[in-house]
Amino acid sequence: MKNLLLLFVLSLSIPLFSQSETGNIETYLNNIIDNAPGSSGNQYTAPNNSQLNDWNAIIDFLLDHNLASARTKANQLNYQVTEFTDTSISPNQIFYVLEKESTSPNYWGTYVFSKTPVRNNLIIQAPHIKYDTNTGKQAVYCFKNTLARAVFLSGTHRCNSTNFSSCSGTTSVCSSSSQSYKTSDMAHNVTTMFQKTTENLFSNISNSVFIQLHGFGKRSSDPYVIMSNGTRKTPTTDYAALIKDALLNEDSSLTFQLAHVNTNWTRLIGFTNSQGRLINNSPNHCSTSATSPTGRFVHIEQEKSKLRNDANGWRKMSNALSSIFTSTLGLEDNNVLSSISISPNPTSGLIFIKAKKINQVEVYDVFGKRIRFIKLKGENNPTINIGEESSGIYFLKIKVNEKFAFKKVIRF
Repeated sequence: MKNLLLLFVLSLSIPLFSQSETGNIETYLNNIIDNAPGSSGNQYTAPNNSQLNDWNAIIDFLLDHNLASARTKANQLNYQVTEFTDTSISPNQIFYVLEKESTSPNYWGTYVFSKTPVRNNLIIQAPHIKYDTNTGKQAVYCFKNTLARAVFLSGTHRCNSTNFSSCSGTTSVCSSSSQSYKTSDMAHNVTTMFQKTTENLFSNISNSVFIQLHGFGKRSSDPYVIMSNGTRKTPTTDYAALIKDALLNEDSSLTFQLAHVNTNWTRLIGFTNSQGRLINNSPNHCSTSATSPTGRFVHIEQEKSKLRNDANGWRKMSNALSSIFTSTLGLEDNNVLSSISISPNPTSGLIFIKAKKINQVEVYDVFGKRIRFIKLKGENNPTINIGEESSGIYFLKIKVNEKFAFKKVIRF
């Protein structure tokens, strides 16, 4: 009886929040966006250094798929990690949602990680989910439909806080006159969970590329899309130019300005963006714009009607990103099982996989589209057949326990 009483008392101290959900990840995250605080209310509070360090540990745990440790640490910050199974995708996909607890006072944003991303180096960010209309929902749509590595969503309207950021730059979006950015503006403040998560993924995911979605009111002299890599120079891999070309394939009526192509263009080029400064190795992310690009940051300003008004526009952006980020299968840095081998390679169709206890094999084409899903029951050394596919390069995503190996195979 005493033991039962003790268990009851202990249960009262355990946070009662759901750690698993099922459904449509897009619906789930859009509900969070809809309920985020608006331009007033001062709900946003800045994290302190200790909280920033704890947050960084949470991200480390999530990248290692260590949910137990991530949940323990997140709970200390009034956050939770929800393991979300999206049953609208076939086969179902699992996402880790780092979100505030319902009673938490900390509106630091929502950060979602794909457990099995197709595009491991693609990170999508929406720092102004309430001010830049629909950019949060557009980011979620693109994340789900590209199966990118992660999506970041700000926790409030950019003007929510009454406090000002110490970072350089001014804006008139929160008042009738120009003033410093607010601390609740995730694109212009370095002491945020948004910035800390960017720093972590930039450092720990090789070749990660951050696509940041914004919106603007179009003047008659403006194009429909303004893009920047955060500098005036052209990087080795020019993702902004690639995205421009891919978007034109989706909608030939779009017009563009790229800050590193038209160096006279100065409007909405994102040089004061603190994530862009970090990714481009600025000596001071808060006050100094970068001068040389890494090529891993793209700032995209969008007029509303063409790309961000609804799912028809979001689809254009999603398709464009899908067409560009096609090569991460086979370049996974974490959890690669080097002991797995395949033969013959090249092959006319049959592929012999040398490994024990394989749970599933997925086959992707060179564009990142999954064309085959093979569910196995812990089989040893299975054989699969891609003989019905046309000649070309394919990628095998092989699951053993909870780890994955990626193998490139040529079908002749």
